[in-house]
Amino acid sequence: MRVTILDEKLLANGRFRLTSTDVELVADDGVKHRLRHEVYHYKPAAALLLYDPDRACVLLVRQFRLGAYLAGAAQPLTEVCAGMLDDDAPEACVIREAFEETGVVLSGATHAFDAFMSPGGMTEKIACFVAPYSPADRKGAGGGVDADEQIEIVELAFDEALAMIARGEICDAKTIALLYYAKAQALIPSR
Repeated sequence: MRVTILDEKLLANGRFRLTSTDVELVADDGVKHRLRHEVYHYKPAAALLLYDPDRACVLLVRQFRLGAYLAGAAQPLTEVCAGMLDDDAPEACVIREAFEETGVVLSGATHAFDAFMSPGGMTEKIACFVAPYSPADRKGAGGGVDADEQIEIVELAFDEALAMIARGEICDAKTIALLYYAKAQALIPSR
């Protein structure tokens, strides 16, 4: 497939850039298609599932999310800690976010996968990581550092976090993916 950008108009340039973008796609069989889409240009981000294999629990955060609220989701959302890269590497980002949001000090994290959150209309790509922690690793208060963050730290039994997905109480895509990754990789024993 060959893609040619024909036109791009800036519609908004606030926290994220919004464009109306026209493209021509030429399929492998030579058939041409023309598309016009609004695209939000997000900065790259990283997310981290903190898990305690000895106690079979995970450390998540709860916070208000306007986009999800406008779409009808109950608030606050329960999520893994995450943030935009801010010109640092993804692993450095999740180590920073772990401390800022949960107070956990980490020396490293394991890369699990990269994922596009809504590839039809957003450029947002999130590098997803996992890292074990213990109660002794909680050295700070957490809660976030940005003015728009009012973060509650939530420690849940791993099985309860999975049950919350089934009940619709955890509905954040990166969190669901990382919890199921942890289950598939048997990072946390079932109890």
